Amino acid sequence: MYYPEALSRGAYGLMDDSSQTKLRVAARLDALPEIVAGVEAFGEERELAMKDVFEITLAVEELFANTVNYSQPPATSVELGLQADVDGVQVEYRDDAPGSFDPTLQPEPDTTLPIEQRPVGGLGIHVIRKTMKEFRYAREGGWNVVRFVRVVG
Repeated sequence: MYYPEALSRGAYGLMDDSSQTKLRVAARLDALPEIVAGVEAFGEERELAMKDVFEITLAVEELFANTVNYSQPPATSVELGLQADVDGVQVEYRDDAPGSFDPTLQPEPDTTLPIEQRPVGGLGIHVIRKTMKEFRYAREGGWNVVRFVRVVG
C-alpha cells in the first residue's frame, strides 16, 4: 500500500480497500507527485493497462494544475477517489476552493486552427472529454466535485 511521505496517515494519506483508493493532499504544485504516484499505484495493483493509467493520470494532473493555478480564492485541499469495477475506473476529484468552477462548461477548442492562432488553454479539458466515457461536475458541500469514468481494457 502506498502512503505519501509528505503527508500524515491521519486526516491525510491513502486509504485502500479491494476496489477503492482515496487520497488527500494539499492544493500545492509540490503535491502533484503524490497524486501521480497514487494513481500509478492504483493502476499497478489492479493490473490496468499502461495506456489507461496514463489517461487517468493526465486527467487528474490537468484538474489538479487548474485547481492550484486558477482557483480564487485558492483551494487548500484536494481529494481523489479511484474505484475499479466491471465498467472501468470511476474517478472522483474534489477541491475545496470557495468559488465554483465547472470544467464541463468550458467551450470546445477549435482544433482546426493553426497552433499559432489558438488561444492558450482549454486543451486539457478537451483531452479529458475525448478520453473518458463520462465527465460530470457538481458543487457539493463547499467542494468542486468532478467525476469521470475511464473504460479500461
